[in-house]
Amino acid sequence: MKHLRTLLAITVAMTFLLGLTVALRPVAVPGEDVRCEQAVLTVSSGTVTSSSCDGELAQRVVGMVDESVRGVADILDISWAERVDVVVPSSDLELVALVGPAFADMAGVAIRDESGQRVVLNRARTAPLSDLELRVLLRHEITHVATRDLTSDSAPLWLVEGFADWVAFHGLGLSLRQAAPALTPDVAAVPTDFGGPGRELAYQQAYSIMVYLESTLGERGVVDFFRRHASMSAVDLGDVDVAGWRAFLESRIG
Repeated sequence: MKHLRTLLAITVAMTFLLGLTVALRPVAVPGEDVRCEQAVLTVSSGTVTSSSCDGELAQRVVGMVDESVRGVADILDISWAERVDVVVPSSDLELVALVGPAFADMAGVAIRDESGQRVVLNRARTAPLSDLELRVLLRHEITHVATRDLTSDSAPLWLVEGFADWVAFHGLGLSLRQAAPALTPDVAAVPTDFGGPGRELAYQQAYSIMVYLESTLGERGVVDFFRRHASMSAVDLGDVDVAGWRAFLESRIG
């Protein structure tokens, strides 16, 4: 399985299908004759804002919001809003304006700005995802939203991203090999290359550290480990037994 990786304020105007609410106003799409509408879909655990030209994707996302928020909340067992606002930008320009050029190629990004916290989805990368992949992506980004107040801006990325993946994949019935197909037992240190060509492998190695920790600490132990270290700018590497992690990978994926 290939590994995966904010809201415009609009007044709710009318009732939509299946208990959703939707607000519409015209959206001009540069270079196209099609006139789209900007829509906000609302469910109990959040909202999804998109162009009506991306209505199919928005419906898929909004159909997963409640279960994704509930799934993350059940694992974390911490105090947070237990809701998420998701936006699907209607253009590349809007996407870059929200997440910045460095993150515009990612499938999803959790941001916090003067408007609050949002999850931004890249429609070009998100639309082709299977339902399982989309669910993993949402749960990953929702974990960032839920743990933002616990997490230092300088916290190690292997901890932040590995934990978000661990929550995202938790309980979905995927093996380590299925969730991290590029992973090998050849590890010598925690991953650091989250912005270069080794990004995909770095995410998978970080996730596997959390799976390893779960094998020794248990599910609650992983959550406690994250909460203990997420506010720090560095994790004492003595808290991560690299030799034990490597042996775990050898036994799990060979």
